[in-house]
Amino acid sequence: MQKSNQTYLPLIGSLYINYLFQGIAAIAISQNLALFQKQWSASLSQVTLVISAIGLGRIISLNFSGWFSDRFSRKQTVLIGVIAYCLFFFGIVWTNHYLPAFLVALLAGVGNAFLDTSTYPIVVESFPSENDNSALSVLNKAFISIGQFIFPFITRWTIQQHLYFGWTFLMCALGLLLNLFFLRRFAYPDRQDLAEKKPIRSQLPRAKIGAEGAALMLFSFVSVSLFNVFILWIPSFSEQVLSIKNEDSLLFVSIYSIASFVSVFLTSFIVKRKANIAKLILICLLATALSLGGMLLFPSLQSIVLASLTVGVFAAGGIWQLGLALLLEFFPQSKGMVTSFYSLTTAISVMVTPYLTGLMAERSIYQVFAYDFFLALVGFLAILLVKYRYEKVFSKENVTI
Repeated sequence: MQKSNQTYLPLIGSLYINYLFQGIAAIAISQNLALFQKQWSASLSQVTLVISAIGLGRIISLNFSGWFSDRFSRKQTVLIGVIAYCLFFFGIVWTNHYLPAFLVALLAGVGNAFLDTSTYPIVVESFPSENDNSALSVLNKAFISIGQFIFPFITRWTIQQHLYFGWTFLMCALGLLLNLFFLRRFAYPDRQDLAEKKPIRSQLPRAKIGAEGAALMLFSFVSVSLFNVFILWIPSFSEQVLSIKNEDSLLFVSIYSIASFVSVFLTSFIVKRKANIAKLILICLLATALSLGGMLLFPSLQSIVLASLTVGVFAAGGIWQLGLALLLEFFPQSKGMVTSFYSLTTAISVMVTPYLTGLMAERSIYQVFAYDFFLALVGFLAILLVKYRYEKVFSKENVTI
């Protein structure tokens, strides 16, 4: 018997609570860089190598988690994801060397993959209406932003009170365990085969995977790298360049996070108004590049706050999803394949970026943000090509008959 959609609201709410902790997991180590360096007797690049393990864990487990979710149980997939995150939060604080910590951090990537490959299908199966599931699906980014807004304040308070930094990790693990208790008891919708509609051949665009396809894969890497570099290193930049206290420097991540939270809904509103997606992405990348360039040329409290707001609004509020929407429009006959490649380049970014920028930061923190500025320019050029190809491919005469 088909249950009412309202039956699943507690389940959906509990699923999105997981994303609050997922947001925290993404910044938890970087918010405590110096403390983990001391605990592990590690260099800066060795600590960032541990952060990179999160991306590696996602790459390793993404295909398996998707297969497991489709083949067996959405519920079991969710529970595995939550347990993996619990083990990460519990385990990372007990490690005394960066190599065991690297192995523990892999679990955060596993948790990320298992939650992502189960949560969205559950939302779609609970609320089949496209309007409903589209509205609910943007909430994962909103809850990630909430977690990343709250955690720096908590970390700052522990530093000011001279408390053990690990208690915040342990509280996150306990919060996830409590959520796990509820997730085991909620009703789940029946699993469905989410088959995609086959496009009519006469409507297929003449897209080129080597042109706009490659450009959008590059953009996938760039768009995620832009804000990951920023939230990882903006505390260090403000400490080293402006001599801001460590506990105060963490709050720039909170400024970024509240801006990204607002931007999630702003971007959704603009897209619903039928805005030109390629032009919108170009504006976002240009604004991001200008703010990063201004911060590098004129470092000040004001320029860092402005960059935090700008990166939050323009780089983290949904341009990755907009790029995916363009990709699916170019290749409607291969949605599954191109989405997997698009997600793979994202995971590669999450894996490579922390360690690469850690090596840069050991030389100069300016190099890190010069790299971020360079990425924004590369992304801008890639989307310029996409915009040109979009106008050419979707001209009336250029369809496959």
